[in-house]
Amino acid sequence: MLLRFFRINDPYRLLGILVILILISLPLFIDPVRLTLYELKMFVLGEVLNDGKILYAEVFTKTPPMAAWVSGWVEALFGRSQSAIQVLAFILIFFQLSFFTIILINSRAHHENTYLPGLIFGVLALFSFDMLSFSNELLASTALLFALNNLFKEIEFRVQRDQTVLNLGFYIGIASLLVFSYALYLPGVIVLLAMFTRLSVRKALLVLFGFTLPHGFLMLMFFIKGRFSSLIENFYEANLNGYDNSSMSSSSVLALCAVPTLFLFLSLFVLNREARLTRYQSQLSQIMFLWILLALAEVALAGNLEPHRLITFIPPLSYFISHYILLIRKKKRAEFSIWIFILAIASLMYLARYNKIKSVNYNTLFPAKSGHDQYSNKRILILGTDWGLFESNKMATGFYDWKLTRPVFTNLTYFENVVIIDRAFGDDAPDIIIDEENVMREVFRRIPQLQSLYHHEGYFYIRK
Repeated sequence: MLLRFFRINDPYRLLGILVILILISLPLFIDPVRLTLYELKMFVLGEVLNDGKILYAEVFTKTPPMAAWVSGWVEALFGRSQSAIQVLAFILIFFQLSFFTIILINSRAHHENTYLPGLIFGVLALFSFDMLSFSNELLASTALLFALNNLFKEIEFRVQRDQTVLNLGFYIGIASLLVFSYALYLPGVIVLLAMFTRLSVRKALLVLFGFTLPHGFLMLMFFIKGRFSSLIENFYEANLNGYDNSSMSSSSVLALCAVPTLFLFLSLFVLNREARLTRYQSQLSQIMFLWILLALAEVALAGNLEPHRLITFIPPLSYFISHYILLIRKKKRAEFSIWIFILAIASLMYLARYNKIKSVNYNTLFPAKSGHDQYSNKRILILGTDWGLFESNKMATGFYDWKLTRPVFTNLTYFENVVIIDRAFGDDAPDIIIDEENVMREVFRRIPQLQSLYHHEGYFYIRK
């Protein structure tokens, strides 16, 4: 009955998907987990920017610019409301699944026009509780969906369509300004165009121009404001010099992905054996498989295995799994398969969320509990990585990313670093300084007037 309902080509089936997703995700709204480290960092960055500090020039972070500005807008509108970002994430997921379903229908990717891929997409997008967060990856994957739509168009028409290939590069450029490692999709789509279209030098240059267009506009904007060097150093160089280490074990992520992976292998086996695809549909299948490989390469490059980062796998998985279910000839077996898929994903998600699966450990997704809970509603500066204190306090100064700010505090032979610290403290002196690496002693020696403002308690400096 469920499968038959979504096999009908009727846009109102999207409302049915919406109802199912609300039912699956409702307990996450009723009983939310505490803020993850990712969400906490997003809110803190938004607060710092909304205090009037200038990105990269006064705020030391390698967060991509569009992602940083979105953090500021969200914090300005909703404060630290976790419910608000969950609702925004849910709306964006529903938009993505609707758009992806329309792409497949317009591209005639299946033998029948069906809204089943949208249902599969929506269920997959809830395989882990942290997927329901308004993350940079969620925003960037939306831009990648637009790029995928243009890729399908270019392969289908096989004619010179400058706007299509230009848009393809442009949307990947936008995605890379939200998640820098998504720039890897640029060479990936050029390879796909070379494999499935008559790729000329002109088309390749158009893709490259489209990609560089948002980056060029960004550089021009910072250059006009006299902050070009800050952009290069804190965004481009910082991201090119390496990515974060994995914050969740590969075994935990593999356990969460067990059901989608099983269905993917079943789908590839059945599709290869029983499907009778047109040439164009066969090409789309190959593109979707290669898209999975691109997503794997991007995750490996970024080195961060948080579950919400796997959202780029969802479009190809939805494509293959829906193909598999549609190819099942026996109606009862097909109906049984879709129910098993939905219930298995939802059950695994909630069992993991309530720590009922030993192989899934979410602890590293949350900020470590600070042993200094006596401090709250203070403006603090943490010279280290103890982000737990920001759960009840706000950040003073713009020294956000310790990896970037550490050289400023340790290389005080450079007078420019002394000036940066003095200006930051003059504009926004913290109430508390947590000096985990004992760097403030040399700072006070270089800037004696600061030392008179604080008294020392262990590795804490409390403002008098």
